[in-house]
Amino acid sequence: MTMPSRFLATPFSRLSLAVALATTAASAQAAPPQFSDARAFGMGGTGVAAARPSGAALLNPSLLAADHSGWNDGFAVTLPSVNARYAENEDVVDEVDQIQDTIEQLETAINSINSNNPSQSDIDTAQNQAGQLATQLRGVNNEFVRGDGGLGTLFAVPSPTLGVGLHANAQLRATVESRIDPKDLEALDRVANLNNPKNANDIENALGSLYDSGEINPKSDGRVLASAVGEIGLTLATSFNIQGQDLNIGVTPKLVQMRTFDYAQGVDDFDEDDFDAAEYETDDSHINVDIGASTDLGAENQWRLGASVRNLIPQTLKTVKDNNLSKIYDQKEMTLDPLVTVGVAHTSSWHTLTADVDLTKNEGIGPAADQQWVALGGEFNVYDWINLRAGARQNLASETGANGIEEETQYTAGFALSPWALRIEAGALASSEEVGGSVELGMSF
Repeated sequence: MTMPSRFLATPFSRLSLAVALATTAASAQAAPPQFSDARAFGMGGTGVAAARPSGAALLNPSLLAADHSGWNDGFAVTLPSVNARYAENEDVVDEVDQIQDTIEQLETAINSINSNNPSQSDIDTAQNQAGQLATQLRGVNNEFVRGDGGLGTLFAVPSPTLGVGLHANAQLRATVESRIDPKDLEALDRVANLNNPKNANDIENALGSLYDSGEINPKSDGRVLASAVGEIGLTLATSFNIQGQDLNIGVTPKLVQMRTFDYAQGVDDFDEDDFDAAEYETDDSHINVDIGASTDLGAENQWRLGASVRNLIPQTLKTVKDNNLSKIYDQKEMTLDPLVTVGVAHTSSWHTLTADVDLTKNEGIGPAADQQWVALGGEFNVYDWINLRAGARQNLASETGANGIEEETQYTAGFALSPWALRIEAGALASSEEVGGSVELGMSF
């Protein structure tokens, strides 16, 4: 019996496609991080005590009423602010490339065996490639790739009497994982370990249930688990004088939409077109609120203390009950709990140094790690309209990411060019497993 030319190549090409989809996960829409502007992005994610008015609604609404000593005290607009990040827990992309190369080599070897007079060298090559493919598939088993993306726009009119801001943003996170079924590996191992196979029939028999009616039917599968949070909010802030001490208070009522996407499928049926299918999505909208407070200390008000509570009203949203493989991948729940952060900043005419600490954690969904950050950041005015930024942060809840992508120490950098009223800003992030960037265009008057 002769085997079809697609023998192993086509189905395992689907497997490599399923894993490779992880490399473009950012284009898919599990609990996403809080959206931040490019300035905060380049300063380690800090800003509860140091955000400028245009970013106050994102980090601490009370800062719309704070004294910024002439730095961005007027009307500000951001159109738009964009960020993206990519992380993987191993060298998944390189491994997928290697798998695809091995599949092509195995296909060539199998086609040679299907000839009338296969040589022992052809058979040996097929066995070697089957063994190599099994090893490579084990290497990508239960590996994860994550993509984040965000888009936002902001308007702000700061004032100690009544600061007003309006913002709209959305942040998403998608995690893709692969699961290689042991039966697929057993079949490849049997081919690799055959004792003196003579022809295609010997290899077909070794494949067993993996081979049926001229096709390979692998049991391996993949899953795309994603979530997104979008919000539109109105910020109001004012300043009170209490026994000679100014205290800034701010509040942001907002409309929030939560969305999840959960799609799992066997390798042979994995279809990227299904990523837009509504039957794998859930969504919910609700009213929530952020609150914040801040005050200045020191002889020249060079110190600022800040605190904020974002998403004051806890919310949950479950993924779909049936993601195609619910017996393997159970239903998950996305939570949006209050995030309490405190911060301190020291500011002069040429610098800002700041630190933030999350007192609560933002829970991840599925294999995504929980997040609870302690962060340091700085901004330096090196010229009249040129600013340089740097920062670092550590996730205090990083151990919860052991089954997926571990959150470790992240380092950031950024710059701002602000000739006249224009603002052009960019930030970058890097760690052992993640890279990212942020760009922003705005104006301040």
